[in-house]
Amino acid sequence: MKRNTLLGGTLLKFAALAAAIVITSCSKQDNPLKEEEAVNSANSKNSATVSAYVNEVRASGSNFIWRVNNVDQGTTSSLATAINNCIGTGNREVHVLVGGTLSSQINLQPGLTLYCHNVTFNKNHTGYGFYRDGTGGIKIYDMILNNNTNMGIRTSRASDIYIQNVRIFGGSIGIRIDSHPSRPYEEGRWVYRVHIQDCRFENGSSHGLETYSVDGFKGYGLVARNMGECGVLLNKTINGTLGTVTAYRCSYNGGYAGLRLANSCSRVTTEMLNADQCGRGYFVLSGSNNCHLNNARITGCTNIGIWLENVANCSVKAGCNNSGTSVSGSGSYATVSNNCG
Repeated sequence: MKRNTLLGGTLLKFAALAAAIVITSCSKQDNPLKEEEAVNSANSKNSATVSAYVNEVRASGSNFIWRVNNVDQGTTSSLATAINNCIGTGNREVHVLVGGTLSSQINLQPGLTLYCHNVTFNKNHTGYGFYRDGTGGIKIYDMILNNNTNMGIRTSRASDIYIQNVRIFGGSIGIRIDSHPSRPYEEGRWVYRVHIQDCRFENGSSHGLETYSVDGFKGYGLVARNMGECGVLLNKTINGTLGTVTAYRCSYNGGYAGLRLANSCSRVTTEMLNADQCGRGYFVLSGSNNCHLNNARITGCTNIGIWLENVANCSVKAGCNNSGTSVSGSGSYATVSNNCG
C-alpha cells in the first residue's frame, strides 16, 4: 500500500511538470508583442521588395512611380516625367529601375548620381536625351539609349562629369561635353575633370564622343561603329588621357577620322587606337601640340590613315598603318609599319 502511494505521488509530480511546460509554451506563442513584431517584419520585407532605394523610379503596371527620401511621391504615365521628378534639383542618388519611351528631355542636375541598371530608353522626341547647362558633379551609369535624333547626352559649362557603361544607338552626336552651349572656342572657357569609361556609340549621323574646351579629360574603352563623322573627336582639350579607342567605319569615304584631335589640343596621350575602314584613322591638326599615340592599328581607311597636320611635337610611336601616312610640323613623327598582317 505504501509502495502504491509513492508511485502515485511520483506520477502526480510528472503530470504537474508536463502541465507547466505546456502552459509556458502556450504563453510564449500567444505573446501579443511578438505577434505584432512578426507582422511588422513581414510588411517591412514586402516594402523592401517593392522599393529598394531611397530615390527611385519603378514600374507600376503601365505607369511609373517616383520615390524620394523613401516616400512614394506620385504616379505618371510618362517615364521622362517620373525621372525628372525623382531627380528634382539634384544632389542625390537616383536609381531608374525600368526602361521605356522617353517622350521629353531628362534634365540633369548638379550633384546627381544616376544609376540606370542597364535598362533601355527609347527616345521619341527631337531634343537631347539627357542635358545639363550649368554646374556639374554629375555621374551616369549603365544605360542603353536608342536615340532617334539629335544628341544623346550633352553637358555645357559643367565640370566633374563621369559617365560609365553607356551605349547609344542612332541620333547625331552620342555624347558631347563642352564649356559653353554655343561658344566653347572663346578664350578662358573651360570645364574640368571629365571621365568617360566603357561607352559605345553606333549608327549615328555625327560623332560618337565629342569634347570642346575640357581641361583634364580621361576616356577608356571607347567604341564607335558606323558613325557618320568621328568616332572620338577632341577639340581644344588639354591634359588628356585616352586608353583604347576602337573605331569601325566612322566617316567611311569622308574626311573625318576614327580619332581626331583638333583646335589646339595639347598634352593628350592615347594608349591604343584600332581604326578600321574609317575616313582617316588618326588625324591631329589645327595647332595641336604634344599629343602622342603610343600604339596604332589602322587598316582599310579610305583617306590618309595617319595625318599629323600643322602640329608641334606630336607622334605615333608604334604600330601599323596600311592607309598612308602624312606628317608635317616641328618635332612630329610616326614610327609605324605598313604591314598590319
